[in-house]
Amino acid sequence: MFLLKFLALAALVLGSAANNGDVLVIKIGAIFFDSEMALAEAFDAVVEEVNALMPELQLETIKHYVTIDDSIVLQDLSCDMIGNGVAAILGPSSKTTSDIVEVLCNMTGIPHLQFDWHPQQSARERLNHQLTINVAPSELIISTALSDILRSKEFDWKSFTIAYERDTHLARLQHIFAWKQLHKTGIKLQEFQRGDDYRILWKRISNAREKFVLLDCPPDILVDVINASIGFNMTGSLNNLFLTDLNTHTSRIDQFYSREFSVSVKAVRIRSYVPPPVHDETDVFDYEVDNRFSSLSSQLVYDAVVLFYNAVLQLSQKPGFYTPQFSCGRGFWQPGPLLVQQMKELTPKQVKPPYKTQRLQLTPDGQREDFNLEVYNPIIDWVTHIWNKDFQLVDYETIRENSTQAMKQRRLENKEDFSRKPVVYTVATRVGKPYFSWRKEPEGVHFEGNERFEGYAVDLIYELARECKFDFVFEPVRDNKYGSYDAATDEWDGIIRQLIDNNAQIGICDLTITQARRTVVDFTVPFMQLGISILSYKQPPAQADIYGFLNPYGVDVWLYVMVAMLVTAMALILAGRMDPCEWEAPVVNERREQERENIWHLHNTMWLVLGSILNQGCDLLPRGLPMRLLTAFWWIFALLISQTYIASLAAFITSSKMTGNIASLHDLIDQNKVKFGTIRGGATSVYFSESNDTENRMAWNKMLSLKPDAFTKNNEEGVDRVKVSRGTYAFLMETTNLQYHVQRNCELTQIGESFGEKHYGIAVPLNAHFRSNLSVGILKLSERGVLYNLKSKWFNNNETTCDSGGTVNDDGQFDMDAVGGLFVVLIVGVLISFVIGIGEFLWHVHRIAFKQRIKPMVALKGELNFLLRVWLNRKPLRTYRESRDSTSTGYSSLGPLSSTASVKKKKKSKNRSE
Repeated sequence: MFLLKFLALAALVLGSAANNGDVLVIKIGAIFFDSEMALAEAFDAVVEEVNALMPELQLETIKHYVTIDDSIVLQDLSCDMIGNGVAAILGPSSKTTSDIVEVLCNMTGIPHLQFDWHPQQSARERLNHQLTINVAPSELIISTALSDILRSKEFDWKSFTIAYERDTHLARLQHIFAWKQLHKTGIKLQEFQRGDDYRILWKRISNAREKFVLLDCPPDILVDVINASIGFNMTGSLNNLFLTDLNTHTSRIDQFYSREFSVSVKAVRIRSYVPPPVHDETDVFDYEVDNRFSSLSSQLVYDAVVLFYNAVLQLSQKPGFYTPQFSCGRGFWQPGPLLVQQMKELTPKQVKPPYKTQRLQLTPDGQREDFNLEVYNPIIDWVTHIWNKDFQLVDYETIRENSTQAMKQRRLENKEDFSRKPVVYTVATRVGKPYFSWRKEPEGVHFEGNERFEGYAVDLIYELARECKFDFVFEPVRDNKYGSYDAATDEWDGIIRQLIDNNAQIGICDLTITQARRTVVDFTVPFMQLGISILSYKQPPAQADIYGFLNPYGVDVWLYVMVAMLVTAMALILAGRMDPCEWEAPVVNERREQERENIWHLHNTMWLVLGSILNQGCDLLPRGLPMRLLTAFWWIFALLISQTYIASLAAFITSSKMTGNIASLHDLIDQNKVKFGTIRGGATSVYFSESNDTENRMAWNKMLSLKPDAFTKNNEEGVDRVKVSRGTYAFLMETTNLQYHVQRNCELTQIGESFGEKHYGIAVPLNAHFRSNLSVGILKLSERGVLYNLKSKWFNNNETTCDSGGTVNDDGQFDMDAVGGLFVVLIVGVLISFVIGIGEFLWHVHRIAFKQRIKPMVALKGELNFLLRVWLNRKPLRTYRESRDSTSTGYSSLGPLSSTASVKKKKKSKNRSE
């Protein structure tokens, strides 16, 4: 016991003597792996630098090197250094998985200095590591910083791929994993290992059609990894690369500087300290870099030694300080906890020389949570933003304006940022009128470049280019397809494929916005709204048949009806002569003989038959039972014949008025005569194939089952097929294209109303920064009426004139061509009746001349004289009068005259009435 007290007293005396002497020598130990010679050199350099500041306080180094991660070796080395009287132990790095050094330091009171990331410790674990401090930024805060950067408006990464080297610390990405789900629309992970064929990594990323990649890769292999991406077209202007390793600036990535390497590259690093005379945290314009401390690890080694040196300088001036002098496990250095507490309380402005990294301030747990992080372009070493825990992401220009050294400009004025330079957009499109087509060259004129093309899409891009200030070049896709997904090959084609492969930046034509396409590309606001309708062949109107009213019955039926009428009339004559009831009462004739008269002769029976079949009746009625039965059966026959004719005529007229029996999609599905289809793989086919509507599904299944194939390659093929089929094929297409072709093809027509609302938009790659600019441009063009004028120019202007003659009106009315036959029948009937009347009139004149023994001309003149006096309704017995001489003729006064014949006739009619 006495010996122990003596040793303690001796130590106090020696410590006091050391404090009062001229030079205080403090030993500091360091453990490095044999692959960390650069860190060992940095350690020696910083010790040499601080020793030059104050001769009264000198640091003496004790270094040990290890080859493998072995806890027993580390324990031996640590005890050796403690036994040699070190006041602090630096290292080892995070390559070791053992915490034996931390435990030994905690047991002996020796401060333990860390300079890189170690696993996050729990509260219970920190009880055994109370004397450990870490000058490296906290991984938790680094994770927060990376998440803030990707969430910011400047980045706005919606979905991306994380490519990481297997041995890196994914703890620095924990906030990003909590922000986005591991899904194809969120985060996708791709792992690689040092020494792999890195082309496999980029092939997987390229096949996933990813344009945004977060690459967590050590700087020593970063150039090789990025170089492997060039062959997969991953270095275009629309690609984005975010490098999370804080030592990226030491990777020599700037060797990729060229116009061909236009990928947008961003990286992060701890912001370096700005030395005096302007000691201002906002100043970021001094770029004198000490190559001995270029890497972050070497800078942190520097800061750890400087932190320890300044704490020892502060504590050594206080009473009771002494250097450790004991073996491992056999003592505790009392100033050790005070020294650790002093390091936690030091502020950056109290430290000399200044730290290599800014804002080194430790928490009570010995961790570093306050630091500045630079977001920069490592290709040209251009800082764009600064991140801080309190202020988050701040624009570099804002700091630049507030700088006290604004006159010190960057040393990059001769370098150009190719990733930010405005590019000439390649516009992918397909040939198809009226949106895009080759321009006809007049004789002696040859067009070059964009002048070779014309159409709605061409004019729209020109307007947008003027509005949004960009240049462009048109590139029609080789397969002339819109862009459809093939599940068998997991590939897209057409315009969409060009955008996915980064071969084009804009895709425009009659390209419909669909959900499937939106998973691989983005769309602007729609520039045109439309629907789906049916394109059909317009059947030419049938030639008007003026005798169409005869069509309900064939010629043979009409002949049989006329024969039936004649036979029935003859039967009525025969039955009427046989039936006694059909004979009139006896009358006295001119020879004073009684005779009976029968009214059933051919004139009367034909009149009865005709009146019955025309539903008009007759004043001649049968009286006998046989005649009535015969007449009744004829009436039944006449009723059925006439009514059947009327019904057939109505149906015939109605069917002749119809232009077709298809008026909607429902009618198209319910028939088998007319086949129908759409573009294979187009948005219209997707509408039917993915619809849950029963009618749409029926239409899709019917299109699939049709033979030959109902689908076409493009709209032009569908239109030609409709014209060639002449009514046996209908084509389902967008209303805008349909109306364009209907206006220019007189043999085409639209059937039914449109359905399935759709929109045309401009496609751009996923997360393209210029999409919103194009959308704003489209809205401005719409507000100014430019879109309306373009549509009128390319869709409504039509020089084709269609002959509408001979068409049947759709209002249900008939023209003279349809009913002219009825007038013909009336005219023919009138002419025939007049011809017969004239014949009877001449025959009557002949009889008068024969009976009265006068000249025929005299009788004819007399009859004509009475005929033309239409106001007379009583005719005399004689309408002529002979003159006294044989040559003169005269006419009676047509007064009331009487004759023997008329008297007899009156008597005869009187007897009949009695």
